[in-house]
Amino acid sequence: MNGLLLGIAAGAASALLFAAVTSGGALGTPLFFMSALPVAIVTIGWGTLAGIFAVLAGLVGLWVFVSWKAALLHALVIAGPMAFYGYLVGLGRPLDPEGRSFEWYPLGRIFTAMVLITAATIVGVGMVIGFDIQATASDVADMLVAMGQASGEPGAPTREDLLPALLVYMRLMPFALGMFWLVLTAFNLWLGGRVVRMSGRLKRGDDSIAETLSLPMWMAGLFVGAALLASVDSPVGLVAGVVAGSAGMGFAMVGFAVLHVFVRGNPAAPLILGVTYGATFVLSIPLIPLAIAGILDGPLGLRAKRLNQRPGA
Repeated sequence: MNGLLLGIAAGAASALLFAAVTSGGALGTPLFFMSALPVAIVTIGWGTLAGIFAVLAGLVGLWVFVSWKAALLHALVIAGPMAFYGYLVGLGRPLDPEGRSFEWYPLGRIFTAMVLITAATIVGVGMVIGFDIQATASDVADMLVAMGQASGEPGAPTREDLLPALLVYMRLMPFALGMFWLVLTAFNLWLGGRVVRMSGRLKRGDDSIAETLSLPMWMAGLFVGAALLASVDSPVGLVAGVVAGSAGMGFAMVGFAVLHVFVRGNPAAPLILGVTYGATFVLSIPLIPLAIAGILDGPLGLRAKRLNQRPGA
């Protein structure tokens, strides 16, 4: 019973964080980004049924107090997927009759599901709300021109000056959205697991993310195919952009795991990792070699070879 009540409370908290973005305040967007965290905590710590109640509580609350569209968006894009990931985190089978040791669902498979579901949910939302590159770029250009005219500054760019660059940005938006949402989802799931571990309720062992995070090789083919199709000027290109962004960022995150393994024991490891993460946050350029490393890790066994070279490995 406590787990179900906590699930309802977590769903209500998630719904409030989700609705915070409509307030227009400075904290609205950061709170929205954390809206999946209560669902992750309650599902990992108190079980799948608690997670289901969290999804239903958020659905009902938003439906009654906000709108049915917001309720479905929260359930299908945020709460539902996170409850499923939490279920996979707690999925295991006993290795002995007494249940003292378990074989847990592999972290790589959880991450694979996360990449695919991230792409599917973004594509689904795009199909419902619609996304027209030309119309959106035109609207943004008009808004920027109006802002420039209101400021009264001379030499403000015209609509014709802004439109070509905005079209490029709009073309890249599906790719960037897939990348960002995957990172945000993975962070919320990781943070939820850390909170549950600190509470002492996490039954799963302490997975070494650097050693076990992986994606199957067929995902590399999906990434390459989607990246090629993303240049097509049609809805197919937009869908392919989302898939390419999600899969590409997935391999880049695997690449980060490879980097963590390779710098272990190196006195300069904090500097190397700090510079890499900082450069990625500012420029995103390191994502390219990291994604390549993530793709090559599977067939070449980069981490496995490195770990076997370490004493005691």
